[in-house]
Order: sequence, then structure tokens, then C-alpha cells
Amino acid sequence: MVRIGGSEARIVFRQRGYTPHYAEYVEDPFSGSLVLVMADPHSRRSAYVYDPEKGKVVWEYKVPGSMLTANPHIARIATEELPDFRAKPGDILCADLDNRFIVVDRATKTVKWFYRPDDAVWSHDMMPTRNFDAVLTTDYGSGLLRKIDGHGRFLWNIDLGKGLAKLSRIAGKVPSGVHGNSFGGHVLAAVNQTTRGVYEIDEDNGVVVWSCPPQDRSINCFFTLKPHAAIRLGIAELDGNLTVFNHEAGGGFVAVDRDCRPRWGVMKPFTAGGREAYRPSSTGLYETTHVFQTPYGLVGIIDWDGTDYSTVYEILEPPRNTALYWLLANRRQAFSTEEFLDPPVETGEWTETVFQAVNHGGGRLRLKIYGTYSPVVDARDSSSWLPVKVLRVEPGGFGDFRVEGFSAVRVAVSSEGMTEYSVYVVNRS
Repeated sequence: MVRIGGSEARIVFRQRGYTPHYAEYVEDPFSGSLVLVMADPHSRRSAYVYDPEKGKVVWEYKVPGSMLTANPHIARIATEELPDFRAKPGDILCADLDNRFIVVDRATKTVKWFYRPDDAVWSHDMMPTRNFDAVLTTDYGSGLLRKIDGHGRFLWNIDLGKGLAKLSRIAGKVPSGVHGNSFGGHVLAAVNQTTRGVYEIDEDNGVVVWSCPPQDRSINCFFTLKPHAAIRLGIAELDGNLTVFNHEAGGGFVAVDRDCRPRWGVMKPFTAGGREAYRPSSTGLYETTHVFQTPYGLVGIIDWDGTDYSTVYEILEPPRNTALYWLLANRRQAFSTEEFLDPPVETGEWTETVFQAVNHGGGRLRLKIYGTYSPVVDARDSSSWLPVKVLRVEPGGFGDFRVEGFSAVRVAVSSEGMTEYSVYVVNRS
């Protein structure tokens, strides 16, 4: 056992010479055992299956090709038949070094289906749709997410931007329809960018139904710090589910709620501007490239923390000793009319919450801070909110304030003359 960010974790896989970038922990239709299916794009350029009970790699396939230097970035095991793609349970879906999406026969290690888009830049992920009649594909170089059939015909096509990496499936709702973990879509897509982006997609039409940061990036903005993968946890009512994604920049993983506010995780600031630098976290994470769900409902991560290996961890409990950084407002405009940055910021679970207001514009900025001790945080009940502080920030200036002890705080913003401002927040535990 090891500790990461104050939480206990278990090493599931670590072997010299193996640097997996992707893993799924599933029941193998081929053997019936619980296995790790991994993709190693940089060292072995192969897909392999590891049996934790046996403690060894039981199957490996080095992908063919010479057009690219790094693939496969994913390796998915087929759990159902995909007739249009000639895939049977146990076969492996991935992308090769010739920019082809391929299906590999598990028994013979031969390519039984392939497709290379004419405009391929860096073929990345390939995931079956929920009806197993098509696949979703990503191109890391072009940013194109597509739904294609077994003949390579595009059923829809959207551009999420360069760095589009891995996909994951959202489970959806229970039969009663009351509990679920979808915000309206079927799939999560991660884009390896600094200030964005995790997207929830309706796989029937390619429409983005939710994202982090939100489409209005001026409020409740969380900078994703180069995610490669995202998963949805929980099956709660009233949107009480979490989206977990990795931070490749410096190592880490964070769970955010529907409002894109962080709830738990391990993260650190990312040095950018001029020269980007991945500086490892104080918890021992270096470059976290993947998050996934284990068969036991826990979070798994992959981190490049070795000299010639990367480590697959299973996180046994949410991190406790941590600091999470986000933006309550991001380059938002303020006017003479007061605006509350709702919903209220719940602070009761944190040892300390720090707010920093930055005035980017030419008008004087004013922030009113209100706090409540009520266990029911109701923005409509003005009688439960106590005035805590008034913060005035001159043009080009900044100011900060700390709160502790309240169950929640509200921030109201106005200005003397129009201005633009940001409010940075740090939650510490």
C-alpha cells in the first residue's frame, strides 16, 4: 500500500519496461478472469492483457505500421459481438502506427477489420456505441470526434479541438428512471488542453450537453490542466454525481460536480507562459495520464513515476489533505447592478477557503461577502445570510479574503463603471 494526497492506494501494476498510458480493469470474455487491458504507445507500442492473480502479462500484440511514432493510446476489449466490425467478445480494439483503427483477433493476433480515415492525423480512441452497431473514434491531431459504421461512413462528426484523447461510457439510469449518472449524454470525451476540456456527448447526434469548464466559461470555471481521460462516478438523484479526470500537467486527478466545482482530488498549479513545465506534485505524482473505474467501484489512475515504467494505482479512498484551485468568475463583466455569483459556495467541509479578486478593467470593483451557518443553504432566504465583508478593488488591482466556519458563502459583485474581473478560489483541507 502507498499513500497519495492523504489517501491510501494500491499498486495494481508496475513492471520495468512497461509504460501503459491506458488501462481498463474488466472481466475478460476470453478467460473469465478479471484482467487489466492496457495500451503502451511510447515504449512497447503494444496492447497487452495482465492477469493480477497470475502476476504476469498473458497476452501482447505489437501494433503494425510506420507512419506514427506513438500508438496505441487505448486498447479496449470487446465485451459483445460487433458484427459490422467482425469483432467477437475478447477481441481488442485500438489504433495502430499507420493511423488505422483496427480490430485484433485475440486468438490469432491478426487484424480482422481496419479503417483509416482519409484525413487522419493521429488516430487515437475507438469505442463501441451502446447498441454495438457503430463506433466512436477520436483523432488527437485534428480534434475530430466521429461516429462511424463498419464501412467507415460518418454518421456524425464534431470538432472538439486538438488534443482530443480518450472516451468513456456513462452508465445512464436505473430501470426506474429515478437514479442515474447522465447529465443528458452517453459519453465523456477528454481534450488534452490547459484550460479546457471535458465534454459530455449525446452519441445519437454528436451534441455536447455538458462540459467542464461550462460553455459559459466566465463563471464556475475549472481549468482542467491537460486531461487525457474522464469518468462519471455515482448514480445519485438531483445531479449528485461526480466527473473525475486526470491532470497530466504535474500529476493529479480531480472530481468535480455538475457546476464544475471541485469536490475532492489531488492537484497542483501548472507553470505555463513562455515555457510549459510539468513539475511533479508533492504527493509523488509526476504525469498522470489516465483515470478509470475498477471492478470494485473505485478510481484507478496511471502515473509516469518510474525510470522505465509507469504505475497503475487503485485509489482506495478520496484524498483528504489537499488544496483545490478553481475560478468562481473568469474574466466576467461587472456593472453597477449587483450580481450574485450563485449557487452559494459550500465551505463547511473545508478547513479554509480563500478568494482572490482581480480587477482586469477600468472601473472600481466591489464584492460583498455573505456567510451562513445554516445546514440548508438557501439563496432565497435572505434572513439566513450574514454580511461578512465588503472588498473594493481598484482598476488593475487585486484583493483577497478568507472564510472558515460557515456552511456556505455568497459573493455579490458590482462595479463603478463597467469592468472585467476574475475571482480565484482555493479550498484547503
